[in-house]
Amino acid sequence: MNISRLQPLGWSHFFLQQTDTQTFEKLQSNELQAFRISAIHRSVIKGLGANWEEGEVELLCPESFQPVSEHFCVGDWVIVEQAHEHFRIIEVLDAENQLERLSNQKRQLMAANLDYLFIVTSANSDFSLKRLERYLAMAYDANIEPVIVLNKIDLTDKVDDFLDQIRDLKVHNIVGISMLQPDSLLLLKHFLTAGTTIAMVGSSGVGKSSLINVLFNQTVEREVIDQNNIRMIEDIQTIGGIRDDDKGKHTTTSRQLLINADGVLFIDTPGIRELQLLNAQNGLEMAFHDIVQLAQHCKFNNCSHQTEPGCKILNALGNGELAQSHWDNYQKLLKEDAFNARSAQGAYAQKQHMKTFSKAINRIQSKHRQDKGR
Repeated sequence: MNISRLQPLGWSHFFLQQTDTQTFEKLQSNELQAFRISAIHRSVIKGLGANWEEGEVELLCPESFQPVSEHFCVGDWVIVEQAHEHFRIIEVLDAENQLERLSNQKRQLMAANLDYLFIVTSANSDFSLKRLERYLAMAYDANIEPVIVLNKIDLTDKVDDFLDQIRDLKVHNIVGISMLQPDSLLLLKHFLTAGTTIAMVGSSGVGKSSLINVLFNQTVEREVIDQNNIRMIEDIQTIGGIRDDDKGKHTTTSRQLLINADGVLFIDTPGIRELQLLNAQNGLEMAFHDIVQLAQHCKFNNCSHQTEPGCKILNALGNGELAQSHWDNYQKLLKEDAFNARSAQGAYAQKQHMKTFSKAINRIQSKHRQDKGR
């Protein structure tokens, strides 16, 4: 197998250096192959390999990697071996980064190995700075560069007001777009390079599926979307009608890795009604960097920012330098993250131990098969 054939899927030296000499030689001779997971449907895993132009291949998952949701997510890289006419997973490569959240008191992997996270919001009543702060904390904690995409700017004559609010979050990448203003989509061009992997997150109805359609060179007519539910890309996305409350309909129901004509890889995610952060302390400090900076200059190192003299937080709140809502959301997210970490700690630690143990066993078994084949 020519390793360069994997580069359009996001393969890099980071993953290659995880393979030992024997594995590398077997990859070169096609005894083993590398696949990137493109979809997970309960216990069914699909992946894209060196012949990715021919479509997805179903990958067999050994018992040691069950349940699937605890070991894999869309965007992961795996090493597989031939099993008659099928391919069987023997190793999961460590990810450069992973998006995760808490769902039903369990750690849920959302996507892996991303270059950008498009945080899509809309210029209407669904716009929420607090929600954006949550997504930013998640992106920063996973070491993924966020891009805030303000969609539906055609719906308002106060676009600058929305953009100014987002700029207050000190985000480097902010783009305002509309499906009815094609020129605005050119602002995304900087991020849309071949081999780049982008995940899209946002609440239901903000226009993620419409944006996916446009990026796949599909025509989206607003009048049609308003009146009907239609399938714009066969087997990829469904565009939902706009509800009276301006929030749209939930359309994407599962994550899938898609490649457009320009070679850009996208992972769309279902609309998230409630994003619960998990172990996102570092991300929160980055998302609320202004508050962290103020706190470092308080008179007392152990300042609780309640009644202490010389408290920079209280002073900033008093003179309007720090918005009360911004401070309140930071406090809320800190408490929530700590609570979620305690709730998930026991089960999460056990799962991580079993995952590490399973990977060690699979490496031993793989080495045994290699030695036996000599």
